[in-house]
Amino acid sequence: MQEVSLIKVEEKIPKFFNNFFLIGAFLLPSAFTLGTVILLICVFYGVFIGKGYFKEKLNTIFFLAGIFLIISAFVHSNFNDYLSEYGINHELSLIGLANWIPFFLCFWGFQPYLNSNTKRRRTEIALLTGTLPVIITGIGQSFFNWHGPMDTLNGLIVWYQRPIEGITGMTGLFNNPNYTGLWLNLILPFCLAETINLRNNAFRRIIAFLFSFSFTLCTILTNSRAAWICILLGSVVMLGRKGLKLIFPLLISISLIIGSTIYPIFGNKIQFLLRSIIPNNIWMEFTDFQISRLDIWNTAFKSIINFPIFGTGGGSFPDIYFYETGLWKGHAHNLALELFASYGIPAGIIILLPITYLFIYSSKTIFFNKLIKTSIFDKAWVISIMLFLFSQLVDVQYFDGRISITFWILLAGAKKIIDEYKISRNFIKRK
Repeated sequence: MQEVSLIKVEEKIPKFFNNFFLIGAFLLPSAFTLGTVILLICVFYGVFIGKGYFKEKLNTIFFLAGIFLIISAFVHSNFNDYLSEYGINHELSLIGLANWIPFFLCFWGFQPYLNSNTKRRRTEIALLTGTLPVIITGIGQSFFNWHGPMDTLNGLIVWYQRPIEGITGMTGLFNNPNYTGLWLNLILPFCLAETINLRNNAFRRIIAFLFSFSFTLCTILTNSRAAWICILLGSVVMLGRKGLKLIFPLLISISLIIGSTIYPIFGNKIQFLLRSIIPNNIWMEFTDFQISRLDIWNTAFKSIINFPIFGTGGGSFPDIYFYETGLWKGHAHNLALELFASYGIPAGIIILLPITYLFIYSSKTIFFNKLIKTSIFDKAWVISIMLFLFSQLVDVQYFDGRISITFWILLAGAKKIIDEYKISRNFIKRK
């Protein structure tokens, strides 16, 4: 059977709007409000030129999910006596709809800007280069005591730059080190793809390698264990067998270093030396494990079992957890549990099913098909989705606007990868 590349699924977009979309993606990490406004304009135009919204089954499913979310929020706002003991602010349930319903439309509106490998690669480059301020400010925050917050344009652009002593790790432009860690995880596969692609250009490859090294360094400085796991996972999947050869020795080396820092495996002198070199914030992460995630998930499960149909409302979990334990946790530390607890199992399942389909089908297209030649940049695209979904098993960074917008851009691109594969497969069969 003849091998062919993925066939483009074209939708006419003027060059101006394509470039405008790239500018929005570039500004997303450093000028969130401005970048979001630009991307929304692009979404409105993408929706305007789109045809047959309900002909796409995924759009219909997301539309149905929106209806379920609205019904749940209506129930929370008008029939909430059964939750009065928790002191929940049910206005948050209505506000929480903004985390989902607008993105169902964005999923459709982003697709015309991502309907070819070339467009997706340009988007990757825009996100990659737009992350440079995160890297620079993060290094400045960690090593040169740069801190803020800093804002301009009357608060339109805000760089948080918190003092490093008051938090667990590097944040850079973000409000939380876990958000920073996940952002770097999402962008690293694009950086690795560029590094691999530039194998015949020594100078550019060195630049790309320095970018990759900076991403790795800053991810370590966030002190986010989930981000550390994701950076190893993403590198292994991206580099394949070569990655395994590099990662296993690296894992063994890191394990020995961290182990020797915590316990005097090679003697007290080596332990003292390592503790004087490695920042306390990093090695202490391995001596002060938070085992409370099981308790958090247990509380979330109980809430879901007690209120399975409509949930308890958006933003309700902190109040429930505080009522049950006397402790405060901002979310359920698992996106699926957070969604089920907030809006009920039916709404949660309807949202998660198409997302799961997009990830599984696009992964199958990129990693397991033998007929269609795929691009390393599309491989990086799917790996980025994988890292996002993995991270949401143990944390919930989705509610940061930059991360949620990027995630739905990635899902829209995955949809176009699948569409291209289906057309290419049919083309081969006809031949």
